[in-house]
Amino acid sequence: MALISYVSNEAVAPKLKSVFLGMEKSLGVVPNVFRAMAHNPEMLEAFLGLNATLPHTELDGKLRELAYIKTSEQNGCDYCLHHHRGLGKKAGLSDRQVGETANFEESDAYNDLEREVMRYAVTVTRNVNVDDALFARLKDKLGDRQLLELAMTVGIANFTNRVTGTLRMELP
Repeated sequence: MALISYVSNEAVAPKLKSVFLGMEKSLGVVPNVFRAMAHNPEMLEAFLGLNATLPHTELDGKLRELAYIKTSEQNGCDYCLHHHRGLGKKAGLSDRQVGETANFEESDAYNDLEREVMRYAVTVTRNVNVDDALFARLKDKLGDRQLLELAMTVGIANFTNRVTGTLRMELP
C-alpha cells in the first residue's frame, strides 16, 4: 500500500485537470506516480516537462529504454520496470531484449553498444561516477548530446525509481 494518497480527478488542482484528462485519454489511466506528485502541482508540472523530453532525444529510443530499464532493475523498481518495458517495446526493442536485461552480458540479444549502455546504467546507478574506459567506449559511438541524454535518462530513472519506491507506489 502506498505511503501517501493519490490525488483524485475531483481533487486535483484546477491547472492540472486538463493534464489528468489528457493522460486518461492517451494512456487510459493517470499513473499513480503522477497522482501522488499532484500533491505539489508545481513539482508535477516540472517533472512532466522534464520527463516529456525523453522521447525527443537524439539518443536512439531503444538505447534510452535499455538504460531506463537497467537502472530500474538495479533499484528494484517494479513500478518503473512495468511502464518502461512497455515503452521499450514501443521504441523497437524485441521481447527478448526486454526480457533478458538481467543477463545482458551473456545474452546474444544485444549488440556491443546496447551492452555498453546497460553497463553505463549499472555503473552510474551503483557508483554515480562512470569508469573512464567505459565512457571512452561510449564516446567513440555517441556524440556529446547523446551522452548528455544518456546521463539524463539514467538520472531521471534513478529519481523516479526513488520516488516511486520510497513512497511504495502501486500500479498503474
